[in-house]
Amino acid sequence: MPGPFPRRVLLVLLVAGFLAVPGVWHLLQGAADSPLVFGDDPNLPTLTLFTSAMATTPQLAFWAAVQAGDIQKLCNLRVMIWKNLDDLRGVLLAGKGDLWLGHTEGFAQAHAANAPVRLLYISAWRKFYLVSTDPSVTSFADMRGRKLAYAPVGSSAVPILKGLLEGVDIDFTPHEPQQLAMMMISGRSDTALVPEPLVSSLLHAMPDLRVVESVEDLYGRRSRHPARMPIVGMAVNADTLEQHPEIVQGIVSAVLRHSPRVRDEPGIGIAALPEPFGAFTSKELVHASLERDIILDLPASEVRDEIKTYLDLVMPGRLFDLDGLIWNSPIATAIVDASS
Repeated sequence: MPGPFPRRVLLVLLVAGFLAVPGVWHLLQGAADSPLVFGDDPNLPTLTLFTSAMATTPQLAFWAAVQAGDIQKLCNLRVMIWKNLDDLRGVLLAGKGDLWLGHTEGFAQAHAANAPVRLLYISAWRKFYLVSTDPSVTSFADMRGRKLAYAPVGSSAVPILKGLLEGVDIDFTPHEPQQLAMMMISGRSDTALVPEPLVSSLLHAMPDLRVVESVEDLYGRRSRHPARMPIVGMAVNADTLEQHPEIVQGIVSAVLRHSPRVRDEPGIGIAALPEPFGAFTSKELVHASLERDIILDLPASEVRDEIKTYLDLVMPGRLFDLDGLIWNSPIATAIVDASS
């Protein structure tokens, strides 16, 4: 009978794959090709959502709204899975689909390239952590003059740290999540910069591993903003927004209504995640990741300054039309004011 270590390794590899392992990807892609559909009212339009099975916290309130039937009162929902950031970028630039869950900087880049993208709300704020088995590592500054392995390739945490730690020379080395997980487990690397839920998976697999510091806490200390960053959110196709403004407003309103409830009772949102998602991130792992994460959904228009500061760090020197990117809804603002 296999011992606990192989089972833990399997868990880490499953999480670390981020849909990159062909067999794992086809498992979910088969479900997406079916595809996943919620609602069958012939009198309502069908909107297509592109999302990721690995992004759990950012969509808990959304799926709670789906489970409650609030989204299906507005539209039927067809769910597709984007494979990786390059895949999502292609979908955005092609204007494929109606709703997208993705990274804020990706939406900004697509909008700058004239893609029909409007950012609705932000739903992920804390994600990146320095983890280590080396007791001498007590902060990011201790990595001065050393290699720091990170995942995934293209992580926005790297430019953020370079901006926050100006003058601290760190040799950031990119890896795919699965590769870095194996490096950590095998002892070839003792320190890494990784996102949730990979953090929770590694902590489960490696009893000596500890969380040293979060990028968001460092960001909070060095900025005028809270210890959080507008990392992930939901965006809408501008054409869909023009055709169905009342549906888009209704979806945002439903998510904002459910968000405080899910924040107080995370199990509601976790239970609402589509069943195929469980093949990649177990509900137990989602619960564990919430020890370091927060459930918070805010209209993008309410955190415009935070988005600007974040984009300035991630992509210094780039100018973005935030007024064109960020959707401003008086309904969303009213709901937030009422729930404050």
